[in-house]
Amino acid sequence: HDFDTVLRAIQLGVSSVMFDGSHLPYEENVTQTREIVRVAHAFGVAVEGELGHVGGSAVADAPATQSLFTEPDSVADFVARTGVDTLAISFGNVHGPYRGRPHLDTERVRRIANLVDTPLVMHGGSCLAAADYRAAIEAGITNIHFYTSIASGVWGHLNQAIGDAGHTPVYHEMVGWTMDHFYRETVHVFEMLGSIGQAVGIDPFEAMAE
Repeated sequence: HDFDTVLRAIQLGVSSVMFDGSHLPYEENVTQTREIVRVAHAFGVAVEGELGHVGGSAVADAPATQSLFTEPDSVADFVARTGVDTLAISFGNVHGPYRGRPHLDTERVRRIANLVDTPLVMHGGSCLAAADYRAAIEAGITNIHFYTSIASGVWGHLNQAIGDAGHTPVYHEMVGWTMDHFYRETVHVFEMLGSIGQAVGIDPFEAMAE
């Protein structure tokens, strides 16, 4: 959310940044995102913007949530005026675990995908059914952020690993087991989402910035 923090990350040499100005009035979101893009592209850094607000699971079933969804009629203008490389959108997705059955507006995703060529990003990709992922991808989502369900499974994995080891583990063993859990679960997610072998078709960040 913080403009200065994103600029600092660019100065430190990251290859991509995400600026979430969705909490700002529309014109201010455009202005700040556009400035981030201007600076980032000068350093060959890709930028993800956000239009429509993706909240936490506390708002997943709130009646007002739909008012935070991305408005398709604003997307083409936002992309054209900011020059973002990817765009995070809101269509019923939330950060963290979902409260009850999520209601993803994939028709909204489809409408947006038909309006712009910019890759569309889904935040809040954990804890969904396989059918939800397929529907989102088929509608036009090309990037899914996935963390909560992997991280929440670490403790169970550690308990199993400690029991199998038969001794009191030292710190580096637990770090190794945690990394193993993340690796295995990430591969599983890649397989589930059809991501294996897809990186070959992605332009390098330098090409995106040109």
